[in-house]
Amino acid sequence: MRYIIGSDKYHVVGNWNGIWKAQAPHKARHLLWCLCRGCLPTRSRLLQRRVECTLNCPVCDDEIEDELHIFFRCAVARDSWSAAGMSSVLHNATYQQTNAMNRIFAVCSNESSDTVGRVTMLLWCIWHNRNDNVQMPRQIGRHAFDAWNDLYTVHKLQSNIVSGTTDGDLLRWDKPALDWVKCNVDVAFVSGSGRTSVGLCFRDNSGHFMTGMTQWQQTVISSVEGEA
Repeated sequence: MRYIIGSDKYHVVGNWNGIWKAQAPHKARHLLWCLCRGCLPTRSRLLQRRVECTLNCPVCDDEIEDELHIFFRCAVARDSWSAAGMSSVLHNATYQQTNAMNRIFAVCSNESSDTVGRVTMLLWCIWHNRNDNVQMPRQIGRHAFDAWNDLYTVHKLQSNIVSGTTDGDLLRWDKPALDWVKCNVDVAFVSGSGRTSVGLCFRDNSGHFMTGMTQWQQTVISSVEGEA
């Protein structure tokens, strides 16, 4: 294994540590690794592997789909970068290399792990949508933005716990009083769908799950109204 890893035949020079240190889910970092290793099944790559398929981008159908196009040059991808608030990175003169791998390595070398994480999450969302092709660019960008912020919040909470945060500083679920049942509610809004999702969970005074429910409502209301 050491011989294979060290062999020039298999080694690709680049900032691989920058990819693995990105503040992003592992699935997104793995996508970045596949992109830089030339493993993503874009249509141009599939054709190289003798898979019969059309070459045009499945999202815009305007140009040949390779890594550079699907993530950086496709109109949907560019609008998604804008919706995620990452246009300054996309158009930065430092990151205009002629292939996707070198662009990624340049971003990893010059940006913070947080920014690299945002970019990584956005690329994962673009690729995910490329396979499903169901979302508008603003939805892709917003999903990437929200997913990264959720991840950041969890990491921040975990780091606070490790650094010595006391139990009194954390919000914890409390059991209801004897002979009482507690119902916890959460509401989510699906942008652009005109629908609100509601989830309910009932527990007894021992904290044991009793029953639950999920439901769609055909309207978009405020979080206060929804949870009420």
